[in-house]
Amino acid sequence: MRVLILTPYLYDTAPGPRSSIELWERVLTPAGITFDYAPFEDDELHAVLYTRGRVSEKIRLMSKAYARRFARMRAIRDYDAVLVYREAALIGPELFERWVAHTGVPIIYQLDDPLYVPYRSPANGYLSYLKFFGKVGRIARMSAITIVNAPQHHEYVSRYTSQIRTIPILVDGDEYRYEQRRRTDADLVRIGWTGSPTTAPNLKLIARPLRRLADREDVELVMIGGGDFRLPSVPLHVVPWQASTEVDDLRRLDIGLLPVPVTEWNKRKFFMKLIQYMSLGIPPVCTPIGANPNVVLHGENGLLADDEADWDAALTRLVEDPDARAAMGDAAARTAHASYTVQARAEDIIEAFTSAIGRGPRARRWSRPTTPGAAGRRQV
Repeated sequence: MRVLILTPYLYDTAPGPRSSIELWERVLTPAGITFDYAPFEDDELHAVLYTRGRVSEKIRLMSKAYARRFARMRAIRDYDAVLVYREAALIGPELFERWVAHTGVPIIYQLDDPLYVPYRSPANGYLSYLKFFGKVGRIARMSAITIVNAPQHHEYVSRYTSQIRTIPILVDGDEYRYEQRRRTDADLVRIGWTGSPTTAPNLKLIARPLRRLADREDVELVMIGGGDFRLPSVPLHVVPWQASTEVDDLRRLDIGLLPVPVTEWNKRKFFMKLIQYMSLGIPPVCTPIGANPNVVLHGENGLLADDEADWDAALTRLVEDPDARAAMGDAAARTAHASYTVQARAEDIIEAFTSAIGRGPRARRWSRPTTPGAAGRRQV
C-alpha cells in the first residue's frame, strides 16, 4: 500500500508530525504501508514563515509553494491513498483535497490541532485568516477516514462524518523507556519544562510559585528549550533543545511542568510534553485543559492545578514527599506505555490505514504482507 502524504511541513521539522505520521512509519512499513512525503513548504518558505513581517516575501514563496503543489497533484492516481496532514496547503480553501476526492483515491485526513478554531498567528497576523477555518469539516466529510488525537476533535468532526479513528499523541516506547529513579537525600529536586520559544511565555502563569520554589536550597528549576521565559529574578538552568539529547535531558527531571493559558485553542489541544514526561516516569503537574484531564488522574499519575494556590500545593507536595513523587511517576509511566506509545497503538494505526482502502469508488481488498515491507520513505 503506497500512500502520498500531503503535509504543510518539511520532514522532521515540526513536533506534530514527529509524534504521529513520522513515528507511525515504524509500524506501518513492516506491514507493507509506505509513505512518499510531499511537503507544501520548502527550505526558503520554512525559513521565513515563522518570523514576524516579511509579508511580500511570504506571499512570493507561498505562490511558489502553490505551483509546486499543483504540479505534484498530477501523480495522485499512482497511490492507493492520500493522507492529508492537517491541510494540503498552509492557506486557502480545500482545493487540493477536492482534487484528490475527484480522482476517487481514498483520503485519510489527520487532524491533530483545532484548526477549526479561528486564531491570529503572532508571526503572520491577519494573514492567518486566509487559512479558511471552516474547511476542516468539509475535508472530513470527503475523507474515507479521519484520524484525530483528542476527544474535542472527535466531537467536532463527528458533525461531518462517522468514519473517525482516535490515535493520540505518541512516543516511541523503546526510546522513551522507563527507568526507575534512584535518588538520594542530597540530590536536588529538578523541576522542569520543555518547549519552544512560542510556548515559553506560558511559564509566567506560574511565576510566583516558581519564584518561591527557587528560594529553596533543595530545588533546581530546569528549562529545556529557548525563548523569553518571562521569569525575572527566578534563577533558571536553561538547556538548549537538541533532538539528539532530548530524552536524556528530560530523563534528569523529577517533576514536569505544563502550565497552559485558557484559550479556545488550548481547550482542544493534546500536549505532547505531557506524554514525554509520563513515559519517562516524570510526574506531571498541569493545567486541567484540553486532553490533560483525560490522561492525568489527579493524585494517581500526576496532579492537576487550576490556580496559583493549586500550583503551590502540588509542587510543594511533590518536592517534599519523595514517596508520593515516585509512586505518581511509576503510575504515569504505566499509563503512558499502556496507551501512548507507537508500540501500544500499532494495531490501531494499521487498521486506520487499511480500512481507508476499503472505502470509496476505488475500493479494493488489501491484506497485510506476511514478510516485512520494504523500508524507506521518499520526499517528493
